[in-house]
Amino acid sequence: MSHFDEKITKYKALMEKGAFLQVIDQFYHEDIKQKENNEPSVKGRATLREMEVKNLNGVHSVELEITSMVVDADQQKVMGEMEIRFHSKKHGWKKLNEAFVQQWEEGRIIAQRFYYQAIEDL
Repeated sequence: MSHFDEKITKYKALMEKGAFLQVIDQFYHEDIKQKENNEPSVKGRATLREMEVKNLNGVHSVELEITSMVVDADQQKVMGEMEIRFHSKKHGWKKLNEAFVQQWEEGRIIAQRFYYQAIEDL
């Protein structure tokens, strides 16, 4: 297993454990650029961390499973799908199926994009 593959394995384990802030601190590049669907891009690890804290404050719990993942170590690209189930403080249990594409650089995610449809009730 390459060093890149080991890093991706650690990333996946932390995501599925729900350690989202640790993932941001450990794996996001300082200058990360993130885009969700057709929303404007968001730039910077600190900004994304603030957004995640706000999101986490709006839920009782989050369960995440990465259901498929393709890793291209040569291009440092990761693509996959995940299912996120969360208990919203305002709206109860919800589910989101999401695809993602990540570009890594120097061991950190420098760019990522998420693709998803509407959030579903559980």
